[in-house]
Amino acid sequence: MLKIFSNIKLIICCLFLLIHSSCIKEVVTNVPKIIEVYNNNFELYDQKKIQVQGHINGTFQLFKNISIVDYNGSKVLGNLNNSKIDLKLDSLPLHNALNIQFDLYIQDNWRNDMWKMVFDNNEVLVTGFSNNKDRQQAYPNWINAGYTLNPAGSNAFDLTLKGACRYSKIIGGTSHYKMERTIIHSDSTFKFSASDAGEFFEMTCDRSWSIDNLKISAIYNITTK
Repeated sequence: MLKIFSNIKLIICCLFLLIHSSCIKEVVTNVPKIIEVYNNNFELYDQKKIQVQGHINGTFQLFKNISIVDYNGSKVLGNLNNSKIDLKLDSLPLHNALNIQFDLYIQDNWRNDMWKMVFDNNEVLVTGFSNNKDRQQAYPNWINAGYTLNPAGSNAFDLTLKGACRYSKIIGGTSHYKMERTIIHSDSTFKFSASDAGEFFEMTCDRSWSIDNLKISAIYNITTK
């Protein structure tokens, strides 16, 4: 009787181990591999493949001079007015997502003027910013898309900075935004663009924008068992 009981106990233990090991094999883990493919804080006075276009004497054309200036103790890409920036990356490593992040400075007299961000020629954000309390802004929503407007400076990271030119002595003359997007992407190339349009055409001292700390990372989710 004791021998039969021992055999039954052994069979139960074997079944438990078999089921347990089978469960372990079916556990799936996604391990993201993150590779930084672009990083520019502009401190070396280098645009690193970024092209800047704007109006010169009424003609929209590529800027030949470096568009890097000092602001708030740091170098930034700016000050831009009715301008466009483009960055094209080639030969990206194997990936299935991209993370794009940067600091955006909205400087001086913005009155819900339009600002746009484009990935691979597809608009991912068309919005409006304002630094004037008497003018609401679209951000973080899209502009002219039927959304209710928000107070000036909504969702800003810092509203205590001075302006770059016209409002250079006024606290709140610049709104600082932390911009970040993670998108599904697997192509070997990627194009990042940003632009603005609004009042004070070719009047950079009255209204401008700048970016800093532009970082793009390729993400590859590795599935392990």
